[in-house]
Order: sequence, then structure tokens, then C-alpha cells
Amino acid sequence: MYTLRYYCQGSGDKSILELLQQIEGKHHIPYKIMDLSTNEKYDQEKEKTAYEKDFKPRARALKKATGKSITKLCSAKHRNYYVSMPGTIALMKNGQMVWWTHTEKDIKEFLRNLLATGSLPV
Repeated sequence: MYTLRYYCQGSGDKSILELLQQIEGKHHIPYKIMDLSTNEKYDQEKEKTAYEKDFKPRARALKKATGKSITKLCSAKHRNYYVSMPGTIALMKNGQMVWWTHTEKDIKEFLRNLLATGSLPV
């Protein structure tokens, strides 16, 4: 079973949330909001935990599936992590991350395409 995870700050971008709701209604693909902030502010520990637990173990498979390195989600020396800034969408299959994209533009493009076609990238 596929699910979508939206890593964001607070409740995230309203238009992205609307797309996720429409996708769930039309294609029955559930989503989960992963708020990585604390009191609506950047939380380094939550960002690092999400990166280390969710993305890093799947780094090779994710690069193969997307052509993008997960290192885009952290600073050069891994001092800062940016999983939720500006946001990341991950596609999960049976609880395992199989695809991801980030930046508002890429997320919206992916979600609009998914809503229109119902076709997943994997």
C-alpha cells in the first residue's frame, strides 16, 4: 500500500495540503503530515532525526529512483538539515520510502500530475 508523507513546518503549505486531500479523495492514496517544527519554529533535532531515520538508510535506492542525492536535504558538513524547509514529499510503500522530491515547485508539480493521472513514479 502506498502513502504520501509531507515533511513540513507547522501545518505546511495550504495549496499542497489541498492537493494531498484531493489525491486521497480521488485516488485513495492516504497522506501523513510530518511536522518537524517545535512551536512553529525550526527544530534541528527533528530535522536530523527525520533525515537519519527516514532518508539516510534508503539513500542509494532513493538516488536510483529519483536521480537526486539526499544530501540536498542537509548542509555540506551535516550541521543543518532541511527536510521540512521548504518541504519534502516522500512516497512510502508498505512503510518504506521509495521516492521523494522537495521544493515547493517540484512538490506541486508532482502532486498535480498525480491528481490528474493517478500514476505513481515507481
